[in-house]
Amino acid sequence: MALAERVEISEDNRIYTFYLRETFWSDGTPITAWDFEKSWKDILNPDFPAMNAHLLYPIKNAEGAKMGKASLSEVGIHSLDARVLEVTLENPTPYFLELASFCVFYPVNSEIDHSNPDWAMQPGKTFLCSGPFLLKEWKRNNTIVLERNPYYYKAGDVILEEINFSMVDSEMTALQMYEKGQIDILGQPLIAIPTDAINEVAEKEDLQITQIPATTFCAFNVDRYPFNNVNIRKAFCYAMNREQIVRNITQLSEQPALGIIPPLLKRRGNRSNFFKDADIETARSLFQKGLQELNISAEDFPTVKYIYSKAESNHKIAQALQQQWFEALGVYVELESIDKKFLLHLLKGRNYQMAQSFWMAQYRDPFNIFERFKYKENVKNYPNWQNETYVQLLNKSCEARSDKERFALLDQAEAIFLDEMPIAPIFHWNSAYIAKPYVKSIGFEPIGNGFFERVYIDVEAKQDLR
Repeated sequence: MALAERVEISEDNRIYTFYLRETFWSDGTPITAWDFEKSWKDILNPDFPAMNAHLLYPIKNAEGAKMGKASLSEVGIHSLDARVLEVTLENPTPYFLELASFCVFYPVNSEIDHSNPDWAMQPGKTFLCSGPFLLKEWKRNNTIVLERNPYYYKAGDVILEEINFSMVDSEMTALQMYEKGQIDILGQPLIAIPTDAINEVAEKEDLQITQIPATTFCAFNVDRYPFNNVNIRKAFCYAMNREQIVRNITQLSEQPALGIIPPLLKRRGNRSNFFKDADIETARSLFQKGLQELNISAEDFPTVKYIYSKAESNHKIAQALQQQWFEALGVYVELESIDKKFLLHLLKGRNYQMAQSFWMAQYRDPFNIFERFKYKENVKNYPNWQNETYVQLLNKSCEARSDKERFALLDQAEAIFLDEMPIAPIFHWNSAYIAKPYVKSIGFEPIGNGFFERVYIDVEAKQDLR
């Protein structure tokens, strides 16, 4: 929380007291602890639609309030005065400060929100923000224009007066715009560089590659035949050749995923690999064991469907997996690419056999991934999997007295997860971007978001290019 001058944590690690800086909204009015309290409690209102409300559940009575079992006044969020916010947790939560940095915890101006509930729909005087830039213009599906916020608490560090974002659906169109000088930065976290053009771009441009905490995976519906059998799931996982996929398709030197936690969220010394890549012999053995448990022969194994969202890179990954599964297991897998929103609908409804998707960490702690699978009720628990020992290990990890003890418990939880294989990880992401040589000081947050607070244009370098 950049708006906090300091944070005090109680001896039992349950009470966090935030002392706010003297900061202002983009209209010059003060940002207060009341803004935080109202914003967080609005999210916990049972009538307020918020798919990330669960991220506030470590707070005392937060989940109860969202479920209508406790009143908002009982939630452990209290403004002690205009610049002091006290937050009481249900239990010690070692990652709470990382969690509180995620955007769902950002405050909203309480007065504007009360007087004009639709304040966020259009740029203008009522679109209040607290960051280095404010919204000047917003043409949906076309452009977003930001301008420097004079009331930002570090306004003196912001150099750019204006930023223009072009909203482009096609990766190839965006690359062409970059080559014509119509845009200055291309790549994650904006619009990706086309996979087919990576090698050509790298030859001509200074391609910057960085790790981000995200993973592409294959989800199995553990309630759907034949993936209700753990050995069938593991056979499909072990038959994958991840190295082949990152070398020939994604081409950004990604790390093959032999565990579910992205490397950026791991601590040095903690286990990363829980199985071997392309372990064909083990895959075939597990497949035969699964067939026996299902009481069917290999010839009777049903045609299964693998769904994924429409994108050229997704299709190529799916085709590679289809070939690998056929060669290793003799199984034909039907492929179907569908609209991203429809895929998400099927995943949330558990209405699929197996599907390709991805996750991206919302805060810098592995619990962000682990907590998705703690309970079946979590909308992001696409496999509909739950394990009591896994739950107990996660709970114990929050009570650990040291990081070493905590991460050892999380390693055990990950081992249980991958022994039951509700999800087969494929690769952990790298992100790539290119920028014109006159664009300086581009920065990225640990979870992969870009920030432009210190970005500036070297005017002389830009003139030299003309």
